[in-house]
Amino acid sequence: MANIMIVDDSPIFRRSLREILESMGHRIVKEAEDGREAVRTYTDNIDLVTMDIQLPGIDGIEAVRHIRALNSEATIVMISSVEQRSRVYDAIKLGAKHYIIKPFTDEKVCEVVNAVLSNPRNGSSLPIASSQTPVQLAPAWKEEPLERFPKKKEPLRLEIPHMPNIPFELVRKDGRSVLTLQRHIVDSNVRLLCSCLQGLLYFRKMKYVIEVWEPIRHEEGQLLLIDFVSAVRQRNGTAAIVTSDIGYFAQLKAQLQNGIYRTYAEIEW
Repeated sequence: MANIMIVDDSPIFRRSLREILESMGHRIVKEAEDGREAVRTYTDNIDLVTMDIQLPGIDGIEAVRHIRALNSEATIVMISSVEQRSRVYDAIKLGAKHYIIKPFTDEKVCEVVNAVLSNPRNGSSLPIASSQTPVQLAPAWKEEPLERFPKKKEPLRLEIPHMPNIPFELVRKDGRSVLTLQRHIVDSNVRLLCSCLQGLLYFRKMKYVIEVWEPIRHEEGQLLLIDFVSAVRQRNGTAAIVTSDIGYFAQLKAQLQNGIYRTYAEIEW
Protein backbone atom coordinates (compact mmCIF):
# COMPACT_ATOMS: atom_id res chain seq x y z
CA MET A 1 0.00 0.00 0.00
CA ALA A 2 1.31 3.43 -0.97
CA ASN A 3 0.59 6.92 0.34
CA ILE A 4 -0.59 8.98 -2.64
CA MET A 5 -1.27 12.65 -3.30
CA ILE A 6 -3.69 13.56 -6.11
CA VAL A 7 -3.21 16.97 -7.75
CA ASP A 8 -6.00 18.08 -10.10
CA ASP A 9 -8.23 21.15 -10.28
CA SER A 10 -11.28 19.06 -11.18
CA PRO A 11 -13.14 17.56 -8.20
CA ILE A 12 -14.62 14.90 -10.47
CA PHE A 13 -11.24 13.77 -11.79
CA ARG A 14 -9.87 13.70 -8.24
CA ARG A 15 -12.81 11.60 -7.14
CA SER A 16 -12.38 9.21 -10.08
CA LEU A 17 -8.66 8.74 -9.44
CA ARG A 18 -9.24 8.32 -5.72
CA GLU A 19 -11.76 5.53 -6.31
CA ILE A 20 -9.42 3.69 -8.66
CA LEU A 21 -6.37 4.04 -6.40
CA GLU A 22 -8.26 3.09 -3.25
CA SER A 23 -9.65 0.02 -5.02
CA MET A 24 -6.00 -0.98 -5.59
CA GLY A 25 -5.43 -0.82 -1.83
CA HIS A 26 -3.58 2.51 -1.72
CA ARG A 27 -4.20 5.37 0.70
CA ILE A 28 -4.97 8.90 -0.54
CA VAL A 29 -3.29 11.06 2.08
CA LYS A 30 -3.61 14.44 0.38
CA GLU A 31 -5.42 16.18 -2.47
CA ALA A 32 -4.51 19.52 -4.02
CA GLU A 33 -6.39 21.75 -6.47
CA ASP A 34 -3.38 23.62 -7.86
CA GLY A 35 0.38 23.39 -8.16
CA ARG A 36 1.10 25.87 -5.40
CA GLU A 37 -0.95 23.89 -2.89
CA ALA A 38 0.71 20.66 -4.04
CA VAL A 39 4.19 22.06 -3.40
CA ARG A 40 3.18 23.56 -0.06
CA THR A 41 1.62 20.39 1.30
CA TYR A 42 4.02 17.81 -0.17
CA THR A 43 5.91 15.73 2.42
CA ASP A 44 8.52 12.98 2.15
CA ASN A 45 6.09 10.33 3.42
CA ILE A 46 4.17 10.56 0.13
CA ASP A 47 5.13 7.61 -2.06
CA LEU A 48 3.49 8.83 -5.27
CA VAL A 49 2.05 12.04 -6.69
CA THR A 50 -0.40 12.08 -9.61
CA MET A 51 0.04 15.51 -11.20
CA ASP A 52 -2.31 17.10 -13.72
CA ILE A 53 -0.39 19.24 -16.21
CA GLN A 54 -2.89 22.08 -16.58
CA LEU A 55 -3.41 23.70 -13.20
CA PRO A 56 -4.29 27.23 -12.06
CA GLY A 57 -1.40 29.31 -10.75
CA ILE A 58 1.69 27.09 -10.82
CA ASP A 59 1.08 24.49 -13.51
CA GLY A 60 2.00 20.81 -13.24
CA ILE A 61 5.39 21.25 -14.91
CA GLU A 62 6.53 23.88 -12.42
CA ALA A 63 5.07 21.88 -9.54
CA VAL A 64 7.22 18.91 -10.59
CA ARG A 65 10.29 21.17 -10.62
CA HIS A 66 9.60 22.44 -7.09
CA ILE A 67 8.69 19.05 -5.61
CA ARG A 68 11.78 17.41 -7.10
CA ALA A 69 13.84 20.24 -5.61
CA LEU A 70 12.36 19.38 -2.21
CA ASN A 71 12.90 15.65 -2.72
CA SER A 72 15.02 14.38 -5.61
CA GLU A 73 13.53 10.90 -5.11
CA ALA A 74 9.90 12.05 -5.40
CA THR A 75 7.83 9.77 -7.63
CA ILE A 76 5.46 11.72 -9.87
CA VAL A 77 3.09 10.48 -12.56
CA MET A 78 1.75 13.10 -14.97
CA ILE A 79 -1.92 13.26 -15.97
CA SER A 80 -2.34 14.83 -19.39
CA SER A 81 -5.01 15.37 -22.01
CA VAL A 82 -4.16 14.40 -25.58
CA GLU A 83 -3.56 18.00 -26.67
CA GLN A 84 -1.07 18.52 -23.81
CA ARG A 85 0.81 15.31 -24.55
CA SER A 86 3.95 17.04 -25.85
CA ARG A 87 4.35 18.85 -22.52
CA VAL A 88 4.73 15.55 -20.69
CA TYR A 89 8.24 15.33 -22.15
CA ASP A 90 9.18 18.50 -20.26
CA ALA A 91 7.96 16.90 -17.03
CA ILE A 92 9.89 13.71 -17.78
CA LYS A 93 13.09 15.74 -18.19
CA LEU A 94 12.44 17.28 -14.77
CA GLY A 95 12.13 13.85 -13.17
CA ALA A 96 8.51 12.70 -13.58
CA LYS A 97 8.44 8.91 -13.84
CA HIS A 98 5.50 8.16 -16.10
CA TYR A 99 2.31 9.57 -17.59
CA ILE A 100 -1.39 8.80 -18.06
CA ILE A 101 -3.39 10.25 -20.93
CA LYS A 102 -6.99 11.38 -20.38
CA PRO A 103 -9.52 9.91 -20.73
CA PHE A 104 -7.95 7.19 -18.60
CA THR A 105 -9.30 3.76 -17.77
CA ASP A 106 -9.02 1.82 -14.52
CA GLU A 107 -6.68 -0.61 -16.29
CA LYS A 108 -4.30 2.11 -17.51
CA VAL A 109 -4.10 3.76 -14.08
CA CYS A 110 -3.37 0.39 -12.46
CA GLU A 111 -0.75 -0.44 -15.09
CA VAL A 112 1.16 2.81 -14.67
CA VAL A 113 0.91 2.99 -10.87
CA ASN A 114 2.03 -0.62 -10.49
CA ALA A 115 4.93 0.03 -12.86
CA VAL A 116 6.35 2.96 -10.91
CA LEU A 117 5.71 1.49 -7.46
CA SER A 118 6.96 -2.03 -8.16
CA ASN A 119 10.51 -0.85 -8.84
CA PRO A 120 12.58 0.05 -5.76
CA ARG A 121 14.18 2.83 -7.81
CA ASN A 122 10.73 4.33 -8.45
CA GLY A 123 10.33 2.97 -11.93
CA SER A 124 13.67 4.20 -13.26
CA SER A 125 14.08 1.06 -15.36
CA LEU A 126 11.15 2.09 -17.58
CA PRO A 127 12.20 3.68 -20.87
CA ILE A 128 10.03 6.72 -20.30
CA ALA A 129 10.71 7.00 -16.60
CA SER A 130 14.40 7.83 -16.76
CA SER A 131 15.29 11.45 -16.18
CA GLN A 132 18.91 10.68 -16.99
CA THR A 133 18.46 9.84 -20.68
CA PRO A 134 15.99 12.39 -22.08
CA VAL A 135 17.28 12.12 -25.64
CA GLN A 136 16.11 8.53 -25.86
CA LEU A 137 12.56 9.57 -25.06
CA ALA A 138 11.98 11.66 -28.18
CA PRO A 139 10.75 8.85 -30.47
CA ALA A 140 7.94 8.05 -28.04
CA TRP A 141 6.18 11.31 -28.94
CA LYS A 142 5.68 10.59 -32.61
CA GLU A 143 2.86 8.57 -34.14
CA GLU A 144 2.55 5.95 -31.39
CA PRO A 145 3.34 7.47 -27.96
CA LEU A 146 2.44 4.24 -26.17
CA GLU A 147 4.25 1.79 -28.48
CA ARG A 148 6.93 1.04 -25.87
CA PHE A 149 4.39 -0.49 -23.56
CA PRO A 150 2.64 -3.85 -23.97
CA LYS A 151 -0.48 -3.64 -26.06
CA LYS A 152 -3.73 -4.86 -24.64
CA LYS A 153 -4.96 -8.18 -25.95
CA GLU A 154 -8.41 -6.79 -26.60
CA PRO A 155 -8.87 -3.48 -28.46
CA LEU A 156 -10.92 -0.76 -26.84
CA ARG A 157 -14.44 -0.62 -28.20
CA LEU A 158 -17.26 1.84 -27.82
CA GLU A 159 -20.48 0.28 -26.63
CA ILE A 160 -23.92 1.75 -27.11
CA PRO A 161 -25.35 2.03 -23.59
CA HIS A 162 -28.50 0.12 -22.70
CA MET A 163 -30.87 3.08 -22.55
CA PRO A 164 -33.44 1.72 -20.04
CA ASN A 165 -30.67 1.56 -17.41
CA ILE A 166 -29.69 5.19 -17.82
CA PRO A 167 -31.38 7.62 -15.41
CA PHE A 168 -30.72 10.67 -17.57
CA GLU A 169 -30.95 12.07 -21.08
CA LEU A 170 -28.48 14.43 -22.74
CA VAL A 171 -29.62 16.67 -25.62
CA ARG A 172 -28.71 19.97 -27.31
CA LYS A 173 -31.27 22.76 -26.94
CA ASP A 174 -31.02 26.51 -27.60
CA GLY A 175 -27.22 26.30 -27.87
CA ARG A 176 -26.99 24.56 -24.50
CA SER A 177 -26.27 20.99 -23.50
CA VAL A 178 -29.22 19.90 -21.39
CA LEU A 179 -28.85 16.95 -19.02
CA THR A 180 -32.20 15.79 -17.69
CA LEU A 181 -32.14 13.54 -14.62
CA GLN A 182 -35.34 11.56 -15.08
CA ARG A 183 -35.09 9.09 -12.21
CA HIS A 184 -33.77 8.90 -8.69
CA ILE A 185 -30.01 8.50 -8.40
CA VAL A 186 -29.24 5.34 -6.42
CA ASP A 187 -26.29 3.00 -5.89
CA SER A 188 -27.06 1.08 -9.07
CA ASN A 189 -26.85 4.10 -11.39
CA VAL A 190 -24.64 6.68 -9.67
CA ARG A 191 -21.55 5.45 -11.57
CA LEU A 192 -23.36 6.08 -14.86
CA LEU A 193 -23.96 9.65 -13.75
CA CYS A 194 -20.30 10.00 -12.73
CA SER A 195 -19.12 8.74 -16.14
CA CYS A 196 -21.42 11.15 -17.95
CA LEU A 197 -20.36 14.19 -15.94
CA GLN A 198 -16.69 13.28 -16.22
CA GLY A 199 -16.98 13.06 -20.02
CA LEU A 200 -18.67 16.48 -20.20
CA LEU A 201 -15.74 18.07 -18.37
CA TYR A 202 -13.47 17.46 -21.38
CA PHE A 203 -15.21 20.42 -23.03
CA ARG A 204 -14.26 23.96 -22.14
CA LYS A 205 -16.42 27.10 -22.17
CA MET A 206 -19.61 25.08 -22.54
CA LYS A 207 -23.13 25.95 -21.45
CA TYR A 208 -24.81 23.20 -19.42
CA VAL A 209 -28.30 23.00 -17.96
CA ILE A 210 -29.16 20.17 -15.57
CA GLU A 211 -32.87 19.56 -15.16
CA VAL A 212 -33.61 17.53 -12.02
CA TRP A 213 -37.07 15.96 -12.03
CA GLU A 214 -36.62 14.35 -8.64
CA PRO A 215 -34.35 15.75 -5.86
CA ILE A 216 -31.06 13.88 -5.55
CA ARG A 217 -31.05 12.28 -2.11
CA HIS A 218 -28.10 9.99 -2.85
CA GLU A 219 -25.10 11.50 -1.04
CA GLU A 220 -22.49 10.70 -3.70
CA GLY A 221 -24.86 11.72 -6.49
CA GLN A 222 -25.46 15.08 -4.85
CA LEU A 223 -21.72 15.64 -4.38
CA LEU A 224 -21.12 14.80 -8.04
CA LEU A 225 -23.71 17.37 -9.10
CA ILE A 226 -22.18 20.13 -6.97
CA ASP A 227 -18.64 19.19 -8.04
CA PHE A 228 -19.66 19.24 -11.70
CA VAL A 229 -21.18 22.71 -11.57
CA SER A 230 -18.13 24.05 -9.71
CA ALA A 231 -15.72 22.39 -12.17
CA VAL A 232 -17.57 23.75 -15.23
CA ARG A 233 -17.36 27.26 -13.83
CA GLN A 234 -13.65 26.83 -13.08
CA ARG A 235 -13.16 25.88 -16.75
CA ASN A 236 -14.79 29.14 -17.90
CA GLY A 237 -18.09 27.46 -18.69
CA THR A 238 -21.65 28.13 -17.55
CA ALA A 239 -23.79 25.68 -15.62
CA ALA A 240 -27.30 25.92 -14.27
CA ILE A 241 -29.64 23.59 -12.39
CA VAL A 242 -33.41 23.60 -12.86
CA THR A 243 -35.71 22.04 -10.26
CA SER A 244 -39.37 22.62 -9.44
CA ASP A 245 -39.02 21.13 -5.96
CA ILE A 246 -39.15 24.06 -3.50
CA GLY A 247 -37.09 22.40 -0.78
CA TYR A 248 -34.42 21.13 -3.18
CA PHE A 249 -34.29 24.56 -4.86
CA ALA A 250 -33.51 26.17 -1.49
CA GLN A 251 -30.86 23.53 -0.72
CA LEU A 252 -29.07 24.06 -4.05
CA LYS A 253 -29.34 27.83 -3.71
CA ALA A 254 -27.58 27.64 -0.34
CA GLN A 255 -24.80 25.45 -1.77
CA LEU A 256 -24.17 27.19 -5.12
CA GLN A 257 -25.61 30.70 -4.54
CA ASN A 258 -26.39 31.33 -8.22
CA GLY A 259 -27.39 29.51 -11.38
CA ILE A 260 -30.38 27.76 -9.74
CA TYR A 261 -33.77 28.13 -11.43
CA ARG A 262 -37.35 26.95 -10.89
CA THR A 263 -38.07 26.58 -14.62
CA TYR A 264 -36.03 26.30 -17.82
CA ALA A 265 -37.73 29.45 -19.16
CA GLU A 266 -36.13 31.57 -16.40
CA ILE A 267 -32.63 31.05 -17.82
CA GLU A 268 -31.49 34.24 -19.57
CA TRP A 269 -28.07 33.31 -20.98
